[in-house]
Amino acid sequence: MGDSVSSKNDSSSANTSVADPRNVTTVVFGEEFEFDAWYGCSSYFSDEERKNYARNLLERLYVCSRCFKYTSKASEMGQHLIACSSSFSTPGKLIYQYNQFSIREVDGGKDKLYCQCLSLFAALFVDTKSVCFAVDRFKFYILIHHVSSKKEQAVGFFSKEKLSWDENNLACILIFPPFQGQGLGQILIEFSYQISILEGKLGSPEKPLSDHGRKSYLLYWCTTIAKTLLRIEHETRVSINDISYATGIQQDDVIEALQSMNAMQNLHTTDVGGKPTMTISRDRIAAWVAKRNIKLQAPSLIDINCIILP
Repeated sequence: MGDSVSSKNDSSSANTSVADPRNVTTVVFGEEFEFDAWYGCSSYFSDEERKNYARNLLERLYVCSRCFKYTSKASEMGQHLIACSSSFSTPGKLIYQYNQFSIREVDGGKDKLYCQCLSLFAALFVDTKSVCFAVDRFKFYILIHHVSSKKEQAVGFFSKEKLSWDENNLACILIFPPFQGQGLGQILIEFSYQISILEGKLGSPEKPLSDHGRKSYLLYWCTTIAKTLLRIEHETRVSINDISYATGIQQDDVIEALQSMNAMQNLHTTDVGGKPTMTISRDRIAAWVAKRNIKLQAPSLIDINCIILP
Protein backbone atom coordinates (compact mmCIF):
# COMPACT_ATOMS: atom_id res chain seq x y z
CA MET A 1 0.00 0.00 0.00
CA GLY A 2 0.99 3.62 -0.48
CA ASP A 3 1.73 4.24 3.17
CA SER A 4 5.27 3.21 2.33
CA VAL A 5 5.56 6.74 1.01
CA SER A 6 6.55 7.84 4.52
CA SER A 7 9.90 6.12 4.22
CA LYS A 8 10.95 8.10 1.16
CA ASN A 9 13.67 10.74 1.27
CA ASP A 10 12.07 14.04 2.23
CA SER A 11 14.63 16.30 0.56
CA SER A 12 13.85 18.39 -2.49
CA SER A 13 15.48 15.75 -4.69
CA ALA A 14 12.69 13.36 -3.72
CA ASN A 15 10.06 15.64 -5.18
CA THR A 16 8.68 14.63 -8.53
CA SER A 17 9.93 16.72 -11.44
CA VAL A 18 7.57 18.96 -13.33
CA ALA A 19 5.65 17.16 -16.10
CA ASP A 20 7.00 13.63 -15.66
CA PRO A 21 6.34 11.33 -18.64
CA ARG A 22 2.88 9.82 -18.31
CA ASN A 23 3.26 6.42 -16.63
CA VAL A 24 -0.26 5.64 -15.38
CA THR A 25 -3.20 4.99 -17.71
CA THR A 26 -6.19 4.90 -15.38
CA VAL A 27 -6.85 5.95 -11.78
CA VAL A 28 -9.42 3.96 -9.83
CA PHE A 29 -10.52 6.40 -7.12
CA GLY A 30 -12.26 4.70 -4.21
CA GLU A 31 -15.21 2.48 -5.06
CA GLU A 32 -17.13 4.74 -7.45
CA PHE A 33 -14.79 6.56 -9.83
CA GLU A 34 -12.43 5.66 -12.64
CA PHE A 35 -10.71 8.19 -14.90
CA ASP A 36 -7.55 8.79 -16.94
CA ALA A 37 -4.39 10.26 -15.47
CA TRP A 38 -3.31 13.44 -17.27
CA TYR A 39 0.37 13.49 -16.39
CA GLY A 40 3.03 11.20 -14.99
CA CYS A 41 4.30 10.96 -11.43
CA SER A 42 7.49 8.94 -11.13
CA SER A 43 7.49 9.34 -7.34
CA TYR A 44 4.73 6.76 -7.09
CA PHE A 45 7.21 4.02 -7.97
CA SER A 46 10.39 2.44 -6.69
CA ASP A 47 13.55 2.77 -8.79
CA GLU A 48 12.95 -0.63 -10.37
CA GLU A 49 9.27 0.08 -11.05
CA ARG A 50 10.19 3.48 -12.47
CA LYS A 51 12.38 1.82 -15.11
CA ASN A 52 9.54 -0.51 -16.06
CA TYR A 53 6.81 2.12 -16.19
CA ALA A 54 9.01 4.44 -18.21
CA ARG A 55 8.58 1.86 -20.96
CA ASN A 56 5.12 0.49 -20.18
CA LEU A 57 2.22 2.34 -18.62
CA LEU A 58 0.71 1.03 -15.40
CA GLU A 59 -2.82 0.14 -16.48
CA ARG A 60 -4.53 0.90 -13.17
CA LEU A 61 -3.46 2.78 -10.07
CA TYR A 62 -5.85 2.31 -7.14
CA VAL A 63 -6.16 5.36 -4.87
CA CYS A 64 -8.26 5.57 -1.70
CA SER A 65 -10.76 8.41 -2.00
CA ARG A 66 -10.52 9.06 1.75
CA CYS A 67 -6.83 8.96 2.73
CA PHE A 68 -5.24 8.89 -0.78
CA LYS A 69 -3.06 5.86 -0.04
CA TYR A 70 -2.45 3.84 -3.18
CA THR A 71 -1.50 0.50 -4.69
CA SER A 72 -1.29 -1.19 -8.07
CA LYS A 73 -3.27 -4.20 -6.79
CA ALA A 74 -7.06 -4.27 -6.70
CA SER A 75 -7.15 -6.87 -3.91
CA GLU A 76 -4.98 -4.73 -1.62
CA MET A 77 -7.16 -1.69 -2.21
CA GLY A 78 -10.31 -3.70 -1.56
CA GLN A 79 -9.00 -4.75 1.86
CA HIS A 80 -7.84 -1.21 2.61
CA LEU A 81 -11.20 0.37 1.74
CA ILE A 82 -13.03 -1.89 4.17
CA ALA A 83 -10.77 -0.80 7.03
CA CYS A 84 -10.50 2.85 5.98
CA SER A 85 -14.26 3.36 5.64
CA SER A 86 -14.78 2.58 9.31
CA SER A 87 -11.68 4.11 10.88
CA PHE A 88 -10.56 7.14 8.82
CA SER A 89 -11.63 10.74 9.23
CA THR A 90 -10.10 13.71 7.41
CA PRO A 91 -7.34 15.19 9.59
CA GLY A 92 -6.87 18.83 10.51
CA LYS A 93 -9.32 21.34 11.89
CA LEU A 94 -12.68 22.46 10.58
CA ILE A 95 -12.46 26.09 9.48
CA TYR A 96 -15.53 26.45 7.25
CA GLN A 97 -18.99 24.86 7.17
CA TYR A 98 -21.87 25.97 4.97
CA ASN A 99 -24.74 23.86 3.67
CA GLN A 100 -23.32 20.74 2.00
CA PHE A 101 -19.67 21.83 2.02
CA SER A 102 -16.95 22.19 4.59
CA ILE A 103 -13.24 23.01 4.46
CA ARG A 104 -10.60 21.53 6.74
CA GLU A 105 -7.15 23.03 7.27
CA VAL A 106 -4.45 20.36 7.41
CA ASP A 107 -0.89 21.13 8.52
CA GLY A 108 1.66 19.37 6.32
CA GLY A 109 4.05 19.14 9.25
CA LYS A 110 1.53 17.47 11.55
CA ASP A 111 -0.33 15.19 9.12
CA LYS A 112 2.58 14.49 6.84
CA LEU A 113 1.56 11.14 5.35
CA TYR A 114 -1.92 12.34 4.40
CA CYS A 115 -0.50 15.45 2.71
CA GLN A 116 2.20 13.48 0.89
CA CYS A 117 -0.34 11.02 -0.51
CA LEU A 118 -2.65 13.88 -1.51
CA SER A 119 0.22 15.67 -3.26
CA LEU A 120 1.21 12.53 -5.16
CA PHE A 121 -2.38 12.17 -6.35
CA ALA A 122 -2.47 15.82 -7.44
CA ALA A 123 0.71 15.38 -9.50
CA LEU A 124 -1.24 13.12 -11.88
CA PHE A 125 -3.46 16.07 -12.84
CA VAL A 126 -1.39 19.25 -12.34
CA ASP A 127 1.54 19.62 -14.73
CA THR A 128 3.38 22.11 -12.50
CA LYS A 129 2.98 20.13 -9.26
CA SER A 130 6.56 19.59 -8.05
CA VAL A 131 6.36 19.22 -4.25
CA CYS A 132 5.21 15.78 -3.13
CA PHE A 133 7.23 14.90 -0.05
CA ALA A 134 8.55 18.14 1.49
CA VAL A 135 5.09 19.13 2.69
CA ASP A 136 6.09 20.49 6.12
CA ARG A 137 6.06 24.13 5.02
CA PHE A 138 2.55 23.96 3.55
CA LYS A 139 -1.00 24.05 4.78
CA PHE A 140 -3.64 22.15 2.83
CA TYR A 141 -7.28 23.19 2.62
CA ILE A 142 -9.55 20.24 1.82
CA LEU A 143 -12.98 20.89 0.29
CA ILE A 144 -15.43 18.24 1.48
CA HIS A 145 -18.88 17.55 0.06
CA HIS A 146 -21.27 16.14 2.65
CA VAL A 147 -23.30 13.88 0.37
CA SER A 148 -25.49 12.72 3.25
CA SER A 149 -25.44 12.58 7.03
CA LYS A 150 -23.36 9.41 6.78
CA LYS A 151 -21.26 10.05 3.68
CA GLU A 152 -18.68 12.71 2.88
CA GLN A 153 -16.27 13.03 -0.03
CA ALA A 154 -13.17 15.16 -0.50
CA VAL A 155 -13.66 16.83 -3.88
CA GLY A 156 -10.62 19.11 -4.13
CA PHE A 157 -8.04 21.14 -2.26
CA PHE A 158 -5.59 23.97 -2.39
CA SER A 159 -2.27 24.37 -0.63
CA LYS A 160 -0.33 27.42 0.44
CA GLU A 161 3.01 28.08 2.06
CA LYS A 162 2.94 28.83 5.78
CA LEU A 163 5.35 31.68 5.12
CA SER A 164 5.36 33.30 1.68
CA TRP A 165 7.63 36.27 1.07
CA ASP A 166 5.55 37.13 -2.02
CA GLU A 167 2.30 37.03 0.00
CA ASN A 168 1.03 34.16 -2.17
CA ASN A 169 -2.25 32.85 -0.81
CA LEU A 170 -2.25 29.69 -2.92
CA ALA A 171 0.45 27.36 -4.22
CA CYS A 172 -1.51 24.53 -5.87
CA ILE A 173 -5.21 23.99 -6.52
CA LEU A 174 -7.05 20.96 -7.85
CA ILE A 175 -10.66 19.89 -8.10
CA PHE A 176 -10.54 16.13 -8.56
CA PRO A 177 -11.59 15.03 -12.08
CA PRO A 178 -15.01 13.50 -11.20
CA PHE A 179 -16.11 16.78 -9.61
CA GLN A 180 -14.88 19.32 -12.15
CA GLY A 181 -17.22 21.58 -14.10
CA GLN A 182 -19.37 22.39 -11.04
CA GLY A 183 -17.79 25.70 -10.04
CA LEU A 184 -16.02 24.19 -7.03
CA GLY A 185 -12.70 25.73 -8.01
CA GLN A 186 -14.22 29.18 -7.63
CA ILE A 187 -15.24 28.28 -4.07
CA LEU A 188 -11.65 27.46 -3.16
CA ILE A 189 -10.25 30.54 -4.92
CA GLU A 190 -12.69 32.83 -3.13
CA PHE A 191 -11.96 31.13 0.19
CA SER A 192 -8.21 31.72 -0.27
CA TYR A 193 -8.89 35.44 -0.73
CA GLN A 194 -11.26 35.64 2.22
CA ILE A 195 -8.55 34.13 4.42
CA SER A 196 -6.07 36.74 3.14
CA ILE A 197 -8.53 39.56 3.83
CA LEU A 198 -9.07 38.30 7.38
CA GLU A 199 -5.28 38.25 7.78
CA GLY A 200 -5.11 41.86 6.55
CA LYS A 201 -3.18 40.93 3.40
CA LEU A 202 -3.54 41.27 -0.36
CA GLY A 203 -3.49 37.84 -1.97
CA SER A 204 -2.22 36.34 -5.20
CA PRO A 205 -1.62 32.77 -6.40
CA GLU A 206 1.88 31.46 -6.95
CA LYS A 207 3.04 32.11 -10.52
CA PRO A 208 3.25 30.98 -13.23
CA LEU A 209 -0.30 29.74 -13.54
CA SER A 210 -1.24 26.87 -15.80
CA ASP A 211 -3.54 27.73 -18.73
CA HIS A 212 -6.51 26.28 -16.86
CA GLY A 213 -5.49 28.03 -13.64
CA ARG A 214 -5.16 31.39 -15.37
CA LYS A 215 -8.62 30.99 -16.91
CA SER A 216 -10.13 30.19 -13.50
CA TYR A 217 -8.38 33.10 -11.79
CA LEU A 218 -9.30 35.59 -14.49
CA LEU A 219 -12.95 34.62 -14.06
CA TYR A 220 -12.71 35.21 -10.31
CA TRP A 221 -10.71 38.45 -10.61
CA CYS A 222 -12.93 39.93 -13.32
CA THR A 223 -16.18 38.97 -11.60
CA THR A 224 -15.05 40.31 -8.23
CA ILE A 225 -13.77 43.57 -9.70
CA ALA A 226 -16.93 44.01 -11.80
CA LYS A 227 -19.11 43.58 -8.71
CA THR A 228 -17.04 46.17 -6.88
CA LEU A 229 -16.89 48.83 -9.61
CA LEU A 230 -20.43 48.56 -10.93
CA ARG A 231 -21.90 49.06 -7.46
CA ILE A 232 -20.38 52.51 -6.92
CA GLU A 233 -21.38 55.89 -8.35
CA HIS A 234 -20.44 56.31 -12.00
CA GLU A 235 -18.53 59.55 -11.43
CA THR A 236 -16.50 58.24 -8.49
CA ARG A 237 -12.75 58.24 -9.09
CA VAL A 238 -11.00 55.03 -8.09
CA SER A 239 -7.40 53.93 -8.43
CA ILE A 240 -5.89 50.50 -8.98
CA ASN A 241 -4.85 50.67 -5.35
CA ASP A 242 -8.46 51.36 -4.30
CA ILE A 243 -9.68 48.34 -6.24
CA SER A 244 -6.92 46.18 -4.80
CA TYR A 245 -7.77 46.99 -1.20
CA ALA A 246 -11.52 46.68 -1.83
CA THR A 247 -11.16 43.17 -3.28
CA GLY A 248 -8.03 41.78 -1.62
CA ILE A 249 -6.52 41.18 -5.07
CA GLN A 250 -2.92 42.31 -5.64
CA GLN A 251 -2.44 45.23 -8.02
CA ASP A 252 -0.74 43.31 -10.84
CA ASP A 253 -3.67 40.88 -10.93
CA VAL A 254 -6.17 43.76 -10.89
CA ILE A 255 -4.44 45.23 -13.94
CA GLU A 256 -4.40 41.88 -15.75
CA ALA A 257 -8.12 41.43 -15.09
CA LEU A 258 -8.99 44.93 -16.31
CA GLN A 259 -6.92 44.37 -19.44
CA SER A 260 -8.66 41.06 -20.13
CA MET A 261 -12.02 42.90 -19.96
CA ASN A 262 -10.57 45.55 -22.30
CA ALA A 263 -11.54 48.07 -19.62
CA MET A 264 -8.33 50.13 -19.45
CA GLN A 265 -7.97 53.08 -21.78
CA ASN A 266 -4.88 55.25 -22.18
CA LEU A 267 -5.84 58.91 -22.35
CA HIS A 268 -2.35 59.87 -23.57
CA THR A 269 -2.17 62.58 -20.92
CA THR A 270 0.34 62.69 -18.09
CA ASP A 271 -0.04 62.97 -14.37
CA VAL A 272 2.20 64.93 -12.02
CA GLY A 273 4.87 62.24 -12.21
CA GLY A 274 4.93 62.24 -15.99
CA LYS A 275 3.30 58.82 -16.37
CA PRO A 276 0.42 58.03 -18.74
CA THR A 277 -2.94 58.41 -17.03
CA MET A 278 -5.35 55.51 -17.48
CA THR A 279 -9.10 55.46 -17.16
CA ILE A 280 -11.26 52.44 -16.38
CA SER A 281 -14.31 52.04 -18.58
CA ARG A 282 -17.31 50.88 -16.56
CA ASP A 283 -19.24 50.51 -19.82
CA ARG A 284 -16.74 47.93 -21.07
CA ILE A 285 -16.87 46.10 -17.76
CA ALA A 286 -20.68 46.04 -18.00
CA ALA A 287 -20.39 44.68 -21.55
CA TRP A 288 -18.06 41.91 -20.32
CA VAL A 289 -20.59 41.02 -17.61
CA ALA A 290 -23.50 40.95 -20.06
CA LYS A 291 -21.62 38.85 -22.62
CA ARG A 292 -20.83 36.17 -20.02
CA ASN A 293 -24.19 36.42 -18.27
CA ILE A 294 -22.52 37.10 -14.92
CA LYS A 295 -25.05 37.51 -12.10
CA LEU A 296 -23.72 40.46 -10.13
CA GLN A 297 -26.48 40.19 -7.54
CA ALA A 298 -25.71 36.55 -6.81
CA PRO A 299 -24.47 35.98 -3.25
CA SER A 300 -20.79 35.32 -2.65
CA LEU A 301 -19.71 31.71 -2.87
CA ILE A 302 -18.21 31.97 0.62
CA ASP A 303 -20.27 33.14 3.58
CA ILE A 304 -17.66 34.90 5.72
CA ASN A 305 -19.86 34.41 8.78
CA CYS A 306 -19.29 30.66 8.45
CA ILE A 307 -15.50 30.87 8.57
CA ILE A 308 -14.36 29.45 11.89
CA LEU A 309 -11.49 31.54 13.21
CA PRO A 310 -8.96 30.19 15.75
